[in-house]
Amino acid sequence: MKAKFKVKTFLTTLIFLLILSVVILLIIQIIINLKPVKYVKYKNIVFGFRDDVKKAEKINVYPNEKILGQQFWDYKIQNITIFFKPDDNYNKYYQLAAFELTYKISQMYMTLRPLIIEKNFSAQSIDNFDNITREEGVLKIILIPPEQSNETIIKVSSNRVYIYWENPRDLDLAVMKTILSALKYNGNYTLVT
Repeated sequence: MKAKFKVKTFLTTLIFLLILSVVILLIIQIIINLKPVKYVKYKNIVFGFRDDVKKAEKINVYPNEKILGQQFWDYKIQNITIFFKPDDNYNKYYQLAAFELTYKISQMYMTLRPLIIEKNFSAQSIDNFDNITREEGVLKIILIPPEQSNETIIKVSSNRVYIYWENPRDLDLAVMKTILSALKYNGNYTLVT
């Protein structure tokens, strides 16, 4: 018994299988893209975050990310100070942001062992944001609350980093973006899905 294959039937089946494969691959890609990514790998250390890294990457930085990242790797910087205006509504978010910055940036510096990079971290409350001056050897991170901000953005000026945020989630995303920019400056990180 000879099996007869019709070319038309064979091509139709092949095209159907190819289209089905492409559709399945597209669905898988869409699912992967919609899934939040909460971990990045940087020099064999995995950094975990509370929110989606892909959303944090979308936060705008002025003048650019490279200048923001450079602030953390400047060898002249010996102290990183976080400034905030006390407010009962936001104090817990300031604490969370300060912890996140301190812990993750310290871990970032640890990746360069045996080279030891020591930076002192501190937090300081202030009454207003008008008179924050530039100091040699001090990187100042200023958390600007929603009452004085109408957008979520990071601005870098000299050795000062201004983090403007509209709500607590945006503060978390902007802090993540700050850390990611620092990681990206001295190498790069990869998303862990």
